[in-house]
Amino acid sequence: MVSHGYVLPTRGITMQSDSPLSLSSNTATLLTLASHAESLNFSSLWVGDSILTRHRLEPLTTLAAIATLTKKVQIGTAIYLLHLRHPVHVAHATATLDQLSNGRFIFGVGVGTPHESTINESRNLGIPFSERGAILNESLDVIRKLWRGKNVSSTGFYPFHNAHLDVPPTREPPIYIATTKFDPQSGFSNSIQKRIEQHADGLMPQTNPSKYSSMISYARDLVEKSERSSSLIATNYTDVVIAPSEEEAFSQARDYISSYYPWSISDAHLKEVGVFGPPETVTKKIHSFIEAGVEHFIVRFPTFDQKNQLDLYSDLFDL
Repeated sequence: MVSHGYVLPTRGITMQSDSPLSLSSNTATLLTLASHAESLNFSSLWVGDSILTRHRLEPLTTLAAIATLTKKVQIGTAIYLLHLRHPVHVAHATATLDQLSNGRFIFGVGVGTPHESTINESRNLGIPFSERGAILNESLDVIRKLWRGKNVSSTGFYPFHNAHLDVPPTREPPIYIATTKFDPQSGFSNSIQKRIEQHADGLMPQTNPSKYSSMISYARDLVEKSERSSSLIATNYTDVVIAPSEEEAFSQARDYISSYYPWSISDAHLKEVGVFGPPETVTKKIHSFIEAGVEHFIVRFPTFDQKNQLDLYSDLFDL
């Protein structure tokens, strides 16, 4: 059965805030949106991540607040830039979050978009950008072991000795691997392939229906050959705006995205991976993703009209 999740606008509310007071008000609105999405039967709530490039609420503390406001909806990161943090600290924080949410946490991770601003972010935090994939893989190994109650030492990028978690998660949180890089002929890069083989419980690309089927099939083959006792959940991070016309929907998305990212994104790319238009257009394209194999949609509404979009989407797919 296909399910639908909602990406909370932790970046969007900072774009609308011009003072600490207005940010506090907008943060309260965000928490209201989380509760409203659960009442509409969205099955998951997600938050994004950045530290220096796109100012936003910190993801894990935001999810902790959401965990206390909700009862059944899953909560997750889409995505968390793990390579920018010490893995022992993250293992502790995510285990605590899983306890607070009573086992509802999903750990979505990735390396982010290569751009001058993200390269500078890594440099300013003392992280070699070119090594971010290897650091992510190493950190996932550490976190898995700590979640499982093992004593862990490392001489890697983040060296430490004899770490152990006395606060375990309620269960081992599923790890979703985000990637946009896939070639139907050669597959994934070696670093991403290793990440999927060793850790992926879900795949979280942002792509179009024509590419999705081969990507998820390739990833599932990797997981099956790894002999891990895990099946791969097929998700897609999908931008959606519902409006009376395609032109109006795309205009809203274009304005939002232009403010959201400190780099330019072409109209062609937005239209390739996004779903913009009247209800019938949105329904048709979402169903094309389902036919390509998507099991769970992680939906971002790139517009400032969040509540209305939640209501329209919920009505459209009878959540």
